[in-house]
Amino acid sequence: MELDQIIDITLELVGEEASQVVEFLHSHPGVSEFEINENLGFPVSQVRSVLYELKAKNLIDYDRRKDKEKGWYLYYWRVVHENFERVYINEKKKNLEMFRDRLQKEEETTFYLCPNYCIRAPFEQALDKNFTCPVCGSLMNEENKTRKIEMLRRNIAEHEAILQGSN
Repeated sequence: MELDQIIDITLELVGEEASQVVEFLHSHPGVSEFEINENLGFPVSQVRSVLYELKAKNLIDYDRRKDKEKGWYLYYWRVVHENFERVYINEKKKNLEMFRDRLQKEEETTFYLCPNYCIRAPFEQALDKNFTCPVCGSLMNEENKTRKIEMLRRNIAEHEAILQGSN
C-alpha cells in the first residue's frame, strides 16, 4: 500500500494529527513519543493520545525497552503497513451496518421534533408528552425525514461501492 493511501486512511479513520504522526513514523520507524514531539511540535500528551488511538486500531505497534539509567520503559513506535487495508475495510463494514440500521429505524418510525430542536422523539414518546416539548413547552411537529433518508441511502451506496471494489 502506498504512503498516500496510508495517510488518507489514517486521516479518515483517526484525524489530521494522526495522519501527521503516521507519515513521520513511516519515514522514521522506531522513534519514541519524545522524538515525535520534537519533530512535529505536538505536546507529548497529545502525541501519546494519538499513538494510543492508532495502536487501538492496530495501525501502529511498538517495541518496549527499559532505560537502564532511569529504570523506565520507553516505547519505540512503527507503522504496521499490512494492517491498513484490513482495518479500513472493517471500519467501512461497521459503518455500513450502522447506516443500514439507522435507515431502517428512520423508515419505520415517525418522529416528532421540537421547533427549537430541544428533543426529537418517536411517536409513542411524543404522544405520552401530548406532543409538547418537555424542555421548552413548544408544540412538537412531525419531522420531515426525506433528506435524512436520502443521505443515509447515499452513504450506504457509497460504502457498498467501496466494499465491492475491495473484493
